[in-house]
Amino acid sequence: MPECRDVLIGTVQYTKMADVLLILFTLVTCMTISKAADKHGYCLPPYSAINLCDRTWTLIFENDETGAPLSGTKEDLKQAVLRGAELRVLLKDMMVEPSSMVTHTFSSGVDNINIRGDNICCEILSHVATAGFESVIDAHWRFFLPCTTGSVHVAQYYVESADFLSEETQRARIAWYAKEIQHDLYNNRPLFAHFLDGGSTVGNKEDLIDAAREGKEIRALMTDRGYAFPFQVVAWSDADGRVCGQSNKHLSQKYSGSDIVFNTQTPYMWFSSWSTTGRRDSSRWAVGGVTNRGRGSDYVSLKWFADPCWRHVFTHDNSGNQLRGSRESLVAAIRDGHRVRVVVDNRAMEASFLRVKNNHVSAYFLDELSTKGGRGFDQFDFTTDTYFKFSTAHTTGTFRQYGHFVRNTSTTVSPSMTKQKISWMIDVKPWETILKVNEKGVVIWGQKINVKNAVLKSASIRMSIEFDSTSGTLYLGADNTKVGSAVTDEESVSQSVRVMGDRPIGSYEFELSPVPFWVFLVVPTTGNVHLSGWQMGRHHRFFHRSVPASVVWFANL
Repeated sequence: MPECRDVLIGTVQYTKMADVLLILFTLVTCMTISKAADKHGYCLPPYSAINLCDRTWTLIFENDETGAPLSGTKEDLKQAVLRGAELRVLLKDMMVEPSSMVTHTFSSGVDNINIRGDNICCEILSHVATAGFESVIDAHWRFFLPCTTGSVHVAQYYVESADFLSEETQRARIAWYAKEIQHDLYNNRPLFAHFLDGGSTVGNKEDLIDAAREGKEIRALMTDRGYAFPFQVVAWSDADGRVCGQSNKHLSQKYSGSDIVFNTQTPYMWFSSWSTTGRRDSSRWAVGGVTNRGRGSDYVSLKWFADPCWRHVFTHDNSGNQLRGSRESLVAAIRDGHRVRVVVDNRAMEASFLRVKNNHVSAYFLDELSTKGGRGFDQFDFTTDTYFKFSTAHTTGTFRQYGHFVRNTSTTVSPSMTKQKISWMIDVKPWETILKVNEKGVVIWGQKINVKNAVLKSASIRMSIEFDSTSGTLYLGADNTKVGSAVTDEESVSQSVRVMGDRPIGSYEFELSPVPFWVFLVVPTTGNVHLSGWQMGRHHRFFHRSVPASVVWFANL
């Protein structure tokens, strides 16, 4: 039986250029979501990939402070999770800032999701405590774990330290939003699923490896545990067709009645590597590193979901020469606010942040951990002495890698620089420019209330920030955004915590600082950007200041 991709490729050859994007969206969807075809080999109707990628963040459920429903049902939210949907939450009128008497509404994506009986709980880990328009001067993580019971467990740890600061439980009104990746909202069929021995239960593994090679964002679900999570890194083996995903954003938890809370008695970060053979490798390290909390491997069944809303725009050889697509299209998409993923050396990752300088792109990847490599059954297992594997990819073909041991991030692995063939993908979800503010804080396009209104709809927020011409323009997503509870307060404050110190190399490239440090950005709609720099491996502050900058705000509603 001919596959639907053959029919569509033939169609593209005879279609006007204005229609090619529409055909390509449909082609991508056929190839990664459903290989269903009728007896003539044509894709089955009636769902549109354009409509799928244009879907908005939809309120699925809202609970009050006691967990009582205000809108929707918990079952609707549970079914969205089981369909592989992406979630965002609004914590309404909550004490977001430590020791504050002022409430805010806090918007964030989630790092992992747990179904606990009739309730849903999730972790929010990319948040450093703030005070107004700044990070607190003695920086500490302020992790949130909200549940549909109305409970929000808060745990605080000093950055780059094992020192525990405090914990508390707040009650909050919580709105739960979802963005679906299935054409049919009544379909929870994954792209691929397997038993614990790797035997297929749903779909074909070939479809999954195709999606991985095309740079699609991939998420997973353990149905027996009701645990859902995204992969920060997706890798594959050409030798045997294995696909593996790394999930590296999970803080230890425990049950507390109907809730799930952080395990502050034995706090550790859980890094996990999941393979289509059923193998799962785990590496656990105490918060702040230093202490290994154990590692081991087992076998689990898993469902794999792929988000089809990603499109190839540019591939170059190891010298940066165009092979397919164009660098101009990539740069234009970034300037319009789009997210970026790359495929390089048999793995796909999303950029934590980007720089554009002289029409070249530098992308930074900060969520990978070291693996054993080779071709054995444990190829994708973590190395025993696990280290963070940071990378930068450049449209010149340069690919830099840096290693910092989890046990002591000031101890490094020798950096490397190679020249690589790299493919660049962008998300094709609609991003709207909603505000432009110059370095003096003057609004030059849009209105500040646009950002607040977008946040209150749980929109994803991205920003472009320009400090000066030598550093190019910085593009990054907001890890979280808070807005004042008062109706008269039009200011919004976004935070990005996955940024590392770097410096320019030549006219087009950048490299990470030889003394590695994090930069926590707080970006209010006032025009100034607050920067707080902290050394890796030590609770040591390098700087803490506000800097004028031109900022453009984008929203995916």
